[in-house]
Amino acid sequence: MRRRFISGAVLAAVAVVAVYGVRGFGGQTPEKAPAFREKGPANAPVVIAEFSDFECPACRAAEPTVAQILALYGSRVRFIFKQFPLEKIHPWALQAALDAECAGREGKFWPYHDLLYAHQPDWVDAQSPAEQLLKYAREAGLAPAKIKACAAEPGVLASINADIAEGNSRWVGATPTFFINGKRFVGVEQLAGLGVPWIDQILKGKK
Repeated sequence: MRRRFISGAVLAAVAVVAVYGVRGFGGQTPEKAPAFREKGPANAPVVIAEFSDFECPACRAAEPTVAQILALYGSRVRFIFKQFPLEKIHPWALQAALDAECAGREGKFWPYHDLLYAHQPDWVDAQSPAEQLLKYAREAGLAPAKIKACAAEPGVLASINADIAEGNSRWVGATPTFFINGKRFVGVEQLAGLGVPWIDQILKGKK
């Protein structure tokens, strides 16, 4: 029943991975991120870290599957979002990441995150994506002027660059890339088809 539940989401998703030179596999590492980019209890036995890009269509397609996994396993899973904007192929990904970090500082990371993915085709193809990004900030209950000023602060970019450096050190070459208790899964198909059985094994105490 559990497998059918997840696999149905995969069939509905667009299984396209934005490739940025796949270079290998990374090992286990402690998962860290600002608290506003985390969901679930700190002591959860399963930790899922996602390296993602707000402009990446495959990341958007993975969202329903991620949501279903989190709903299915509840408090047994901690989820961490890591910023990995692929600037060479997604010119507005970095700006979206900056604005999302600032939304997080105001306690609105997840509402803003959801808006960016839900409306991704609209802002990516807009005449002025930057203005569209600020529009979604307003919809999330944020002051656009404050977000714009925050996004220019060096510390915000430094936080994103830290995620990028970590991703590079773990041989992240595509988005979305997931690490479940350190084991790597690239794209929504691997997450659902291989990641879910891996979670089950962890929870059964086999791994």
